Amino acid sequence: MNEFLMGVLSSLAATGLTVTLAVLWSGRFRWLLIRAVSRLTRGDFGQTWPTKVEADEDFRRELARARRVDLLTGRGNELQRDTFAPLLAAAGTTGRQVRLLLPCTGTGQDARWTTDREAELATFDRSHGSGLLHTQIETNVAFVAPYTSAGTIELRRFDAPHIGRVCLTERAAYFTPYSAHEHGRHCAVVKYPVSSPMYRTLERIFAKTWESST
Repeated sequence: MNEFLMGVLSSLAATGLTVTLAVLWSGRFRWLLIRAVSRLTRGDFGQTWPTKVEADEDFRRELARARRVDLLTGRGNELQRDTFAPLLAAAGTTGRQVRLLLPCTGTGQDARWTTDREAELATFDRSHGSGLLHTQIETNVAFVAPYTSAGTIELRRFDAPHIGRVCLTERAAYFTPYSAHEHGRHCAVVKYPVSSPMYRTLERIFAKTWESST
């Protein structure tokens, strides 16, 4: 009987340990811990994913409950994918604000930073170098045109270096710094809580870029 009880207790203990470790290892628990440490220390502690694909699940969950979304991006292809579909469908609902910054294209000075980014892309992707990036940006502008015309999304065009993608909600900021040697979808994504200094920096970058955009 004692051996039986010991076996049962050992099994329960092992199960409990497994569940506890699973909870501690989960992304949600780690995010709660990051938020707590950031709030207590007022430091920059972010949750990092090696690529956009690995961050997508968390990103979609954050967008689904956000009341305010500010997005600055270098191309905007993600707007046509499942990640942003629920946000676009709910855009314009009571209390929800969506602001979008996409780069200027065209010719000459107005497109110098888009041309600069395409020159970087052309060093490792043969499909770029002849204006493809310009075309892709304008395609995404056309895609959101019904939403901007209806006033459910605010769109402005920025004239600045393509340094990365910034997405802000009232709870968190996602930052994807672009590399000169790979597409943004292959770059790491860092999530900062609203209490962190980096959140405030990214918020200021978006605000200043928005103010200076058309």
